[in-house]
Formats: sequence, C-alpha cells, structure tokens
Amino acid sequence: MPAPGSEIPSMPPTDLAAAIARATVPAPRAARRGPGRAPARALFKPSAPETEFKKRFPLPYQVEAVSIYEAMRKGWKTDRSYWQLLDDFQYASPKWGPIVVPKGFFTDFASVPPQIHSIIDDDSPIILFPSAPHDFLFTKRPSDGTRGWVTKTKQLTLTEVNHVLTEAMSFCGADFLMRNAVFAAVELANQGIRNEFAH
Repeated sequence: MPAPGSEIPSMPPTDLAAAIARATVPAPRAARRGPGRAPARALFKPSAPETEFKKRFPLPYQVEAVSIYEAMRKGWKTDRSYWQLLDDFQYASPKWGPIVVPKGFFTDFASVPPQIHSIIDDDSPIILFPSAPHDFLFTKRPSDGTRGWVTKTKQLTLTEVNHVLTEAMSFCGADFLMRNAVFAAVELANQGIRNEFAH
C-alpha cells in the first residue's frame, strides 16, 4: 500500500482470473482434484541459492500489522490486511539497481483475489518479498502525482515496474509460467494508470 492518499488501484477479480487463464498457467494438481475437495496450496522451492537471495534482499523484512480500525481511519479498504515496515527494506535489482522501501511504508503485500488463492496467495513465498518494492513503485510522488520512481531522478514505465515484480519473484521460487501469469495480470489490471509512469 503506497503512502496515504496514494492507493494502489484495485484489481478486479475477473480481470486477474482472465489474465491468468490467458497465460495458460495450469492449476496445481491438488487444485484439480474435483468438486468437494479442498485445493492444497502449492509447495514452492527456492529458485536461487540463499546467498543470491540475500544479495537481492539484503535487509530483514520487518513489518507490523495495521489494525482494521487504523485502516478505517486512513480510509483504506477493509477487504485486505495492511502492514507497515518497521525498518528500511531493499530489493537489489540486477537491472534497475537498489530499490529502497523506507521505514514506515505501508503495503498490502500482493493484491491477489481470493478466487485464485489456490494458484497464488497474497502472502505466498514467491510474491511476499517482491510485493513491497512493487507497491513502493506504485506510490504517487506528492509533487506531481506520478509513479514508478526508483530514485528522485529515475522513473520507470508501468511495464518496467511490473518487470521489477516478476524479476524479484524469480529469486523467490516463482517459475517462468507463474511469473508470466502475474505479469499479464498486473499489466491488464493497471492499464488505466499507465500515463502516471514514465513514457
């Protein structure tokens, strides 16, 4: 969740589900068991050695839950959980360099509709760490309302910001198909704000 007054646009479940269907990601085997059987969550395995993961995410991910009362006072939707960073967090992108998410920043982790939690959950290990820098890059800059700022002088396009998410997911265990499905979903869901990013 970006800074107050700079909410990440909601992703309609139908758009996200349609994007995932178009990306042809098969549901996990456990999710295809049939009617009446609860789908099991997918098990993810690291896709990079721990030393590489710590190189990409060098700082601890320390967060504190925001109460529903505080969320209501801030005017945020109460259909999700919000978390506040207790210290700076960083993703060191091989392509775009360090992306520092400052202490005090609010995030809702990944905005994944409940209808597809059998494929990917909003706090799944493959998207949990990548969601904070992605949310941060969606934050509107107060001076002009634009988004995608890695630094005060370096702005990314919406597509580049979404690639930051999937690039970071590649170090967290997300396979090629899952990354492409997530990329298609976030691109589709955010077309209406494309002009707020670099062109």
